[in-house]
Amino acid sequence: MRWRFFACLAWALLLPFAATAQSTLVADRVTISGDEILVVEGNVEIFDEGRRLTTSRLVYDGKTETLTVEGPVTLEDGEDTVIMASGAELNQDLQTGIMRGARMIIDNAVQVSAVELQKVDDRYTQAYKIAATSCHICENRAPIWHIRAKRVVHDTEEKQLYFDQAQIRLLGVPILYLPRMRLPDPTLTRATGFLIPRLRFTSELNWGIKIPYFVRLGDHADLTFTPYLSSETRTLETRYRQAFVPGEIEWNVSLTNDELTEDEFRWAIFGEGRFDLIRDYQLTFDVELSSDDDYTDDYGITSKDRLDSEIAIRRTRRNQHVSGALVSFHTLRESESNATQPTLVFDVGTEQRFYPEMLGGQAYANLNLHSRYRTSDDTVDADGDGLSDGLDVSRISATLGWSRRWTSEQTGLVFDAGAELGADLFWINQDPAFDQDVRQGTSAAALALSYPVAKRSQSGTVHTLTPRVQLAWSETTGKDAPNEDSTRVEFDEGNLFRFNRSPGFENTEVGGRVNLGLTWDRATPSGMDSSLTLGRVVRLSGDNDFSVSSGLRDDNSDWLISGQFSTPNGIDLLGRLLVQDDLSVTKNEIRADWTGSRASVSSAFAYLRADPDEDRDDAVSELTMDADYRLNDVLTASGSWRYDWNAEQTSRAGLGLAYENECLEVDFSVSRRFSTSANVDGSTEFSWSVGLKGFGTSATENRPKRACRG
Repeated sequence: MRWRFFACLAWALLLPFAATAQSTLVADRVTISGDEILVVEGNVEIFDEGRRLTTSRLVYDGKTETLTVEGPVTLEDGEDTVIMASGAELNQDLQTGIMRGARMIIDNAVQVSAVELQKVDDRYTQAYKIAATSCHICENRAPIWHIRAKRVVHDTEEKQLYFDQAQIRLLGVPILYLPRMRLPDPTLTRATGFLIPRLRFTSELNWGIKIPYFVRLGDHADLTFTPYLSSETRTLETRYRQAFVPGEIEWNVSLTNDELTEDEFRWAIFGEGRFDLIRDYQLTFDVELSSDDDYTDDYGITSKDRLDSEIAIRRTRRNQHVSGALVSFHTLRESESNATQPTLVFDVGTEQRFYPEMLGGQAYANLNLHSRYRTSDDTVDADGDGLSDGLDVSRISATLGWSRRWTSEQTGLVFDAGAELGADLFWINQDPAFDQDVRQGTSAAALALSYPVAKRSQSGTVHTLTPRVQLAWSETTGKDAPNEDSTRVEFDEGNLFRFNRSPGFENTEVGGRVNLGLTWDRATPSGMDSSLTLGRVVRLSGDNDFSVSSGLRDDNSDWLISGQFSTPNGIDLLGRLLVQDDLSVTKNEIRADWTGSRASVSSAFAYLRADPDEDRDDAVSELTMDADYRLNDVLTASGSWRYDWNAEQTSRAGLGLAYENECLEVDFSVSRRFSTSANVDGSTEFSWSVGLKGFGTSATENRPKRACRG
């Protein structure tokens, strides 16, 4: 009967564990020594409210209700923290106590080694004489960086680490001393504090530093202040973000006092937002404002030379699109005046697609309301573009169209038919070259015939050849009206068979014409696909207002040659060419991309002939390239280059080098904008930033770790 006595005594001594929520003790052996002393040995595990203690031997004192843990001990304190120590003295619920020779690992990212570690009330953990890092540690070698401190306090509720008398060391060498320092622990994704600083050099602003300070305003809002200081500028950049249930907003404001201009203050305001409304509508807005024409370029805010602010509402469904927008434009170009540009534009439109049972096929209806306003009151054409400097236009346009396709099951011939009717009403002010009220009507019809032929080879490759011919006719009645929404026309394989190749409502291709096209497609089982399209427009009657560089001005258009090629190993080629009968090139666009396991390259070449109708007195010919190459597991090089073929000089170039492992992120870049005219000066920019991952940025588990070599 003695075993029953000892079992009852052991149960009485273990009652404190059972009293704390649902504590569980598992061990190989339990013995009683002396008065209320319980010795637990062999694969000891204690579970208590999400905490788990593992050791080989512990002693429980029933009088003091404390655990003395001997030998290596591991305490898993919740999901994110693991503490390993050579010994410990803890209370029975594992919330308070002292651990010696301890190492604390937070979120499997940051580890803190300490001579002694003390847990207080399940919220605070204090460690003394510590070394903290998120770097992989090699034996007898200092980590890439670590923090030495007299003490650190980990607040598990606020998820913050507080350091006293901290030293930041690089490869064991002290580089910075701070008497007090606070950093978020890795489990906190958004916390008030400093972000990664960035050094920046530009030819205009000299060397400077940006030091962002992030302010958490709750779970759904934040504010970031970024002072930018150099010998030439005192700038404060501010970003405000907030998320709502139906949408989000972001505002960026920059205030500057610098030596580049005589202005006391320079500024820029950029904002954007999106909100989901009822019945699938979406409200968007963006604001782009600048104090002067050069500010956004001087400070790298945007490369745009025309700013636009817009508020819009849109809805897109399967067979319907509705949109309305009010846009304010502001040009930064020296050659343009905001008084003579359409600075305020209002546009509302709807497009409905439906399927008439009687006619079959597909029908569509468009309605568009448009108005544009210039601040100038001049009625003269000072710039010679055919429009007065103060022209204001309002317009209503309506279009009704129908199309249908038939396929012959016997012959495989494909027939297409379509028709379209349109009406436009213009109100024109401050231009004596046009009537104030102009009414126009448009009618169009087309018939097309195509005969796709396919062949499959023994290897499984499918070749498809599709010749297509379309007879189209369109006509416009009424007086002339200004054309400003269709001055740039792209002739490509996408609009080869359209009624009207103009992108807007204010210009219509008139007369009869034959649209010719031949397309060859090749698809292989391995994924190596290619296609080639040859097309031309033969005009039978009528005239048009297309520009020379559009390729559509003459009775016989330029030859359209378009092709694309892709392979499963990451090569993509896309080209489009407009060639005249004498083989002279009107327009040429080529893009090539390749993505490999260690590198990626993207390049593009564009050529546009000189065309005064498109405000281009000289031909444009540019080659651009962007490339990234992973030198090894942690180092990546990048480069960019833009070459002006006509000027025979580089217009922009840049190089970058990025280093990233599990605990450190370093980014360096240099770029140069070369002088391209007497009004545009060359400039150089350097940028450098260093981030300690695990503090302020998250450590990345899948990044390569530092190799430990003997």
